[in-house]
Amino acid sequence: WGMVELVPIQKYLHEFHDGCLIDIEHKGRNCVLSLESAEMDPADMKDAISLSGRGTIKGKLYVKDIQSININEVDFQGKLSLKYDYGSIFDFDIQNDVVELQISWRNSPGKPNVNDFSTIKIKAKSIFWETIPDLEDPFW
Repeated sequence: WGMVELVPIQKYLHEFHDGCLIDIEHKGRNCVLSLESAEMDPADMKDAISLSGRGTIKGKLYVKDIQSININEVDFQGKLSLKYDYGSIFDFDIQNDVVELQISWRNSPGKPNVNDFSTIKIKAKSIFWETIPDLEDPFW
């Protein structure tokens, strides 16, 4: 059984409400989710996590050896990708070996307006976080 390394992001998951799902890279049984939290007060940081220039936690969540993917309560066998241009994080949770992301989707200005919501659950043997303060965000 793989070790699940959530330190130090676990206690900041609630800070990702209104943050953003920047990108999804899904290859085989591994997936990398590029995420950014909402803006934070640096005084709330109790760990050695470097904030981005905008005062957010940015980085990649590595989900390895995926056992199952479930989107809106339905088993998903395909390749995960961004459904629309922009994914606003409504909820982000990690419990043991399951990552759950609730995403409110929208398109960039000039494209058709969308009102779509996805609950994505990924069960995997290994889940870990890498903080990358200068992670590129195509929308800024």
